[in-house]
Amino acid sequence: MSTAVITAWSAVSPYGTGRAPLAAGLRARAAAPESAGPEEWTAQPDATARVVPGFEVRDALGKAGTRGMDRLTGLAAVTVRELLSGTAPAGEDGDLGTGLVLGIASGSVQGFMEFTKSSLEGASPIDVSPSKIPNMAMNRAASASAIRHALKGPNTTVAAGRLSGLVALDQARRLLADGRAERVLAGSAEEFSAARAHLTHAAYGTGVVLGEGCVMVLLESGDAATGEPLAEVLTVHHRVAQGGDFAGTLTAAVRAALAEAGVAADAVWAAIPGEAPGAAGEQERQVHEDLFPAEVRARAASVALLGETAAATGAYQLAALLSEPGEPGRVALITTTDPDGPVGCAVLRLLTDGAAG
Repeated sequence: MSTAVITAWSAVSPYGTGRAPLAAGLRARAAAPESAGPEEWTAQPDATARVVPGFEVRDALGKAGTRGMDRLTGLAAVTVRELLSGTAPAGEDGDLGTGLVLGIASGSVQGFMEFTKSSLEGASPIDVSPSKIPNMAMNRAASASAIRHALKGPNTTVAAGRLSGLVALDQARRLLADGRAERVLAGSAEEFSAARAHLTHAAYGTGVVLGEGCVMVLLESGDAATGEPLAEVLTVHHRVAQGGDFAGTLTAAVRAALAEAGVAADAVWAAIPGEAPGAAGEQERQVHEDLFPAEVRARAASVALLGETAAATGAYQLAALLSEPGEPGRVALITTTDPDGPVGCAVLRLLTDGAAG
């Protein structure tokens, strides 16, 4: 497979809109601000979350085409807009064009709940708001973002829980390698909502502070990149942990990925875990302690600063590495685990000093 390089990135995060606020917050190792949020958003009236400050879909995107648009779609569409604003045009008709691969958990959980409630409480099961129907499609966020920004290449949604960002990155580089697109936007998104808060707190307790946001990177083939390469994606590897053996499965995945990338473990400059809640995260941190010295584990900011960002985790890890200053050519490792079983990792070679993040 030909090498894919990241040539641009942007984000919408609890630090603000755009890549600059996120990069600055991560470099400073400053936890994103917590806010109580409207009571109807939370599982308990005093619960807190790290949300995108002041984000409202119609304020961020305008009234055209946003009636009924869910928060997840809005976050993705704004991030795509921010990313494309700093790049060359997406391509003319007849070109292979620019593709988009978006990683999500399961779409807008809040939207699903509200739609189902309307159907159950209405005079008949079909008595629901027509503007809410598009939100029921799993690919709503990816397709709406592509339509809004005139992206004509392949459009793909991947749902892989907390691994969604890494799986999207892998899918994007495969589209490039197969000649399906000239460049691909890849990333993942997660929204904060009352429904997600209830489900997360039921699974892990009220001590989990939820986060949200979206990060997208622009991938191009290394031999045809039009922008300055920021990082080279050497490999992405993912597996499923059987019987709760996250440590053993992740260790095998990391060793396989490093071998495929031709990188020795002692050549890794930075290693960043996904900070999953529960046993998955505990075993993941133990793998990092077993494989890498303390200075390697401390070089990149922890995504825990953003709260539990679920499907957006892997993309935020990418942002953390792209924001960290250092000498060009350094090798970095991302690992992510999901309590449901999936584990994965990505090996990258950082090609700039990170100062422009």
